[in-house]
Order: sequence, then structure tokens, then C-alpha cells
Amino acid sequence: MNTNRIRVVAVVLVVVAFIALTAFALLARAYRPARNGVRVPAALASRQSTELVQSAAAAVPAGAVLGTRIEYTDVATPSTAAPVASAPAPAPATTAPSPPPPPPGTNGLAPCPLGLATPTEPAGLANLVGLVPLFGPFSPEAFAMMPAFGPAFPLFGPLIIAGGKQLDAHASEMNTLVGVVHPLEQQGFDAMSPLYGPYRQQFLDGEASLAAAMQPGVAAFANAPGASCFPAALAAAGVG
Repeated sequence: MNTNRIRVVAVVLVVVAFIALTAFALLARAYRPARNGVRVPAALASRQSTELVQSAAAAVPAGAVLGTRIEYTDVATPSTAAPVASAPAPAPATTAPSPPPPPPGTNGLAPCPLGLATPTEPAGLANLVGLVPLFGPFSPEAFAMMPAFGPAFPLFGPLIIAGGKQLDAHASEMNTLVGVVHPLEQQGFDAMSPLYGPYRQQFLDGEASLAAAMQPGVAAFANAPGASCFPAALAAAGVG
């Protein structure tokens, strides 16, 4: 009796195990895993991938980037950025006022404080060109310093003009003097040339440097207050 019961129980267990295995096999066959283990519903399985992407894009707000956090923005109240104050424009650089130029027709001279009329006729080396032959071969050395005295020429304008007129008036005497002096100067220059010749250009350059250094001081003297009264007085006295 007990043996029959055991047989019946064994047969029942075998049947139950067979049914369980059959059901498990059927379930495993019907199961289709989706991406990342998520099962895709049957309603979406029939839709194309393009439609799924469009549906997903419609659900994402405009301007959102995939993989970034979407922040909440209140579209009802637009944000207003605080105005940025522009930097003030730099003030224009102020330059020191330059002294007014001398009145026209005064030969570059300032008005005389004493009320005398300043001479207007220009004066310079052109008035003394008759002296150039007198220096012969040493003319470069004689006139290398002339630029230093250029700013003072207007102050001595009447005297320079008068001297030029005297040279023109005594041109014959000057030619005679040059004829006597020039041979002597040439002999002296030829005698010293072996020693002086190699250093002549350096000597002329030194004179030019000295003239450039003296020129500002001479210009300050020529522009001193009341300096223009000297040529004005000469012109009033009839010199020039």
C-alpha cells in the first residue's frame, strides 16, 4: 500500500516538473530583451526608428542638448540683464600752448617793447659772399661755425646788410687783397697738408658739433625780451 502511494507521488512530481520545464521554455522563447534590458512594448515595436526619434525630440524643449541638465526657465517673465556701464572716454591730451609766431614782415624778430619798428629785410651769409675768396683753401674751416650764429643773424641784420654793401662797393679792392693773400694761404695749406690732411675731416666734424651745441644758446639770446630793439635801433639810425 505504501509502495503504491510512493509511486503515485513520484509520477505526480515528474508530471509537475515536466509541466514547469515546458512552461519555462515557452516563456523563454517568447521573451525578446530590448536595449539595456528594457522590453520594448509591442505598440512601439511596429514604429520606425525615425518616428521614435521625432517623438523624443518633440518631448525635449528647444535648445536642450542631449546629456545636459535641463533647467527650468520662466517664459512668462523674461530675464533682463543689468546694463553694463561703459568706460568713460579718455580726456584728450592737452598740449602746452606754443608761443605765437612773429608778425609777418618782421624778419622773424619779435616786436620791440620800446615801440621801434623792427627791420624787415633779411640778412645772412648771402650778403657776405664776397668774403669767401679771402679765406682761400681754409674756407671750409672759416664757415663751418656759421650755423651756430644763424639764429642771431636777424639781430645783426642791419650791420650784415651794410657790410655786404661795402663789399660790393669795394669789389676791386677785395680782388686785389685776395690776389695777395691767396698765394700765401695756398703755400701754408700745402706745407701743412701732410700732417693736417688726414685729420681735416675730423676737425671739420668737430667744428660742426661745436656749432650745433652753441646754436640753442645763441637762439635763446636772439629771442631774449627786448633783443629785437637792437636791430630796430640800428635801422632807426639808418644803418643798413
